[in-house]
Amino acid sequence: MRLTNPDIPAEWQSAYRDFQRQRERLFAIIGSWLLLAIMVAYHLSHELRGVRPPGPWSLEHLLRLPVYASIGLALLSHYTGVPNWHPKVFLRMMSTSLMLMMLGLFLVYFQNKPQDLSQVSAGLMISFFGVTMMATRGLRDWLLQFLLPLALFVLAAAMLSIHPVRLIPHLFGPTAMLAVGLVTSEALRRLGNHQFLNEQEVKQLATTDQLTGLLNRHAFLPVIRHEMDRARRSDERPFCLIMGDLDNFKRVNDSHGHEVGDLVLRETAVRMSACLRQQDVLCRWGGEELLVLLPETGPTGGREVARKIRAAMADQPMQLNGTRIRQTISLGVACFDGERSPEQLITRADNALYGAKAAGRNRVEMAPGKETGTTPGSGHSGLG
Repeated sequence: MRLTNPDIPAEWQSAYRDFQRQRERLFAIIGSWLLLAIMVAYHLSHELRGVRPPGPWSLEHLLRLPVYASIGLALLSHYTGVPNWHPKVFLRMMSTSLMLMMLGLFLVYFQNKPQDLSQVSAGLMISFFGVTMMATRGLRDWLLQFLLPLALFVLAAAMLSIHPVRLIPHLFGPTAMLAVGLVTSEALRRLGNHQFLNEQEVKQLATTDQLTGLLNRHAFLPVIRHEMDRARRSDERPFCLIMGDLDNFKRVNDSHGHEVGDLVLRETAVRMSACLRQQDVLCRWGGEELLVLLPETGPTGGREVARKIRAAMADQPMQLNGTRIRQTISLGVACFDGERSPEQLITRADNALYGAKAAGRNRVEMAPGKETGTTPGSGHSGLG
């Protein structure tokens, strides 16, 4: 078993944490109900198992109380949201309290009811297996759940003057089941991680442009819808779109070949990304068109970002496969103006881009609208 989580790409770390939390929440709720059912069944089946029931205030009942408390907290949290703890907290509480209970019962029966010890040994086998299954994060998780109960068990056995050799025959079965549980738990964990990686790869293929590594159109539209919803809820959350289109890009493909054209697109994505903040979103809209979302940005900010992008492209020629290419870009900027759909806002940015192309290319044009205070044809920013 591994002490650490598998190597997860940095961009998937957040999704992997969510995946772990969902898996641990599932294990916690299933484990709670299953453990509760087993506890009640054992409590009500003394006669069937030929075991004398303990007294109401016996040590056996006291050992069971922490287990019932951890089950109750886990179920309460699942169905009411209170306490709002991480699922792994409940898993560790249940695992630790279960181990303490079974190891404690083992010593009680070893000292006082040796004729019934086989019953406890069987319960210990089930507990060892169950606790290893709750170690959803590998060996490190398992050690956290086992070390404290086992240390207290050894200490209690020593205080009771029980020689370890006397315990070994009764612990062989539980130890064997522990090994089976470890192998099973690790196999399930690796299978789950493999499934997560496969799902992320499929999502990435579905949402990412394979040439540039940027979001594609399919993934970008929900981002715009989300930003439009935020803007409608608050006037203090303006945002802008920048539509960019490479100038005379067909000449690059015709003169230098599509391989160089692909390199130009990749370099364009790099240069544009360098002009943006972490919260900004860049998308390859299609062909040589790129679309930028600027959250919490008004017309002035949108225009300035577009100017930075234009300058980043025009001021430094690209050196690609020994070929020097001066590639410029035209850009249209549209800020959210109450549009009802992303397509309406994108159309405004596209119209501004068309104006920049018509005005000579390698320039920025602002879309007209009440948020810019412009009228059609008056919003261009020239080369600056």
